[in-house]
Amino acid sequence: MEKIDFGARVRAVAGRLQASGASAYVGTRQASLHYLCGTFMPWRGAVIVTAKGDCEVLYWAMDSERIRAEGCPHPIHDFYGSGLITLIAERLNALGAAKGTIGLDLSHPGAAQIAPGMLTAGEFIELQKMLSGADLENGVRFVDDVMLIKSPAEIERLRLAAHVADKGFHAGVRAIREGVTENHIAGVVEAEIRDHGSTWAWSVTGGTEVGAGERTAFLRGVTQQSTDRKIERNEFVVIDLHPLIDLYMSDLSIPVFFGKPSGAQQSAISCWEDTVSALMASLKPGRAVRDCVATGVATFKKSENGAKYGLPLFGHGLGTCARTRPFMNASSDDVLTPGMVIALGTHYYEPPIAGMRLEYPVLITETGAEALAPTPPKVLRIG
Repeated sequence: MEKIDFGARVRAVAGRLQASGASAYVGTRQASLHYLCGTFMPWRGAVIVTAKGDCEVLYWAMDSERIRAEGCPHPIHDFYGSGLITLIAERLNALGAAKGTIGLDLSHPGAAQIAPGMLTAGEFIELQKMLSGADLENGVRFVDDVMLIKSPAEIERLRLAAHVADKGFHAGVRAIREGVTENHIAGVVEAEIRDHGSTWAWSVTGGTEVGAGERTAFLRGVTQQSTDRKIERNEFVVIDLHPLIDLYMSDLSIPVFFGKPSGAQQSAISCWEDTVSALMASLKPGRAVRDCVATGVATFKKSENGAKYGLPLFGHGLGTCARTRPFMNASSDDVLTPGMVIALGTHYYEPPIAGMRLEYPVLITETGAEALAPTPPKVLRIG
């Protein structure tokens, strides 16, 4: 794969700081650590970037030797226990960046889950006491603006991650039969994506999600952690998987129907597929995200059940995190731009009749949306 220039990333963040008149950015999110350091960093840590272009990493001592060995390109300072905040203050002072505006990872509007690694309220209060001469503010934009448009090297990794997800999805589909448990299907999927290079099933919803029948159709039910529930004929199956390839995430879920749908189930399928088709067509560069969301909502509302059971949430960004822009909801201020990568979502949950979820990685190009996964976004009928 094409090599990533981490120095260029640091310079880009430093440029954002200079343009905003800020002195430093302190990134504690896993997304920022992965993006700027290039190694898997699941524990507490921080990456400091100054407006002058300095970059240092502060990381939990019990794991710091590994990230050195795996190629973190910046100076690393170890800490034990609860020493992160003290070390942040010390290093900012040493770098001459302890005054002025300092951006911190505090809040990410638009995300349903707090992005892993956000600074806690207690840590913020502690840091505020130590940096009395600084103006501490929410600084997620300093790195998020840089991460938003993907480079060719990033697109290469996201494309590979989507193909690995596709392989895992089809392994799970091949394992579906009467009497097999959701847990078994999840295990088959996990084995397949691991065999093709995935190093972490990143989702907080249980890694690989599998749900069948009534468990696909909880009202507004976007979570199906796998259980020992046995799969039966004539029901929907949700398979939602989350591989990680070289720190880049994919997110793939395409509805499966096992058997022959009833009239009510077929009506739901038609409503869902019409909405997906309209959304895919709406993803044009230069179009506001909120306008694409309005297209999805309007298409759902063409049927009574779609208006009732279709959700007005249509996905999120993908990269070194999935709790990242562009968030595909009505509050987004983003405009679709070539180089954005989105996990396009389309959700329909009609208890206990039908549950369908799309999580579908797409790249925004000069002409529209390019699917990164080979399997089309339509209900897959088997059996």
